[in-house]
Amino acid sequence: MSFKQYITESSLSRIWKQTKEHDSGTISAFRSAKDCNDGEPYTIKENLQRSAKLKAKLLSLGYGVTKIKGTYIENYGSNDEREVKEDSFIVVDLKDTGNLEKDLRKLGEEFEQDSITYQEKDGPYYLIGTNKCPNGYPGYGKKIKLGKPIYGKSGEFHSKINGRPFVFERVVTDLKSLTDFYPTEIRSIKLLSEEK
Repeated sequence: MSFKQYITESSLSRIWKQTKEHDSGTISAFRSAKDCNDGEPYTIKENLQRSAKLKAKLLSLGYGVTKIKGTYIENYGSNDEREVKEDSFIVVDLKDTGNLEKDLRKLGEEFEQDSITYQEKDGPYYLIGTNKCPNGYPGYGKKIKLGKPIYGKSGEFHSKINGRPFVFERVVTDLKSLTDFYPTEIRSIKLLSEEK
């Protein structure tokens, strides 16, 4: 086993352990274009800025955040359906506040995401619709049971929705919470999270 494989597998082991002990979910800030994908396209730079802002908001709320590379079908079932690879986050309610689902739904709406995922500790994941776009899947407020993630030896884990892949390709960094940062970084995170 290479060192890279070892790091990936140990990161997945930590994530697996945390999702068994705490509520968790996934969310992204990436989007192809504004206004339900009918508006001006987002640039890579804009999506990275949106992602940094989302991470800051999650950290400010006290959640543990792990960056992942995800694959998602945007506008599922429409003529504009496309596979999108994007930066996403696995979010863990390390303090067991019980607010994670509500906060992920709110942030999913704010960042115009088709959906977020949510799991009560050691339970199945659910895909939850968070925008009112006509092509948003599964639809605003709708919940679809995904089941428990399957963690693969290559660092991949996935579920399927009616044969539709819901894939996380690999872990990019380890879980971080606000306490892992220096006081000056915490101030910057809080300022970024408060920006409109």
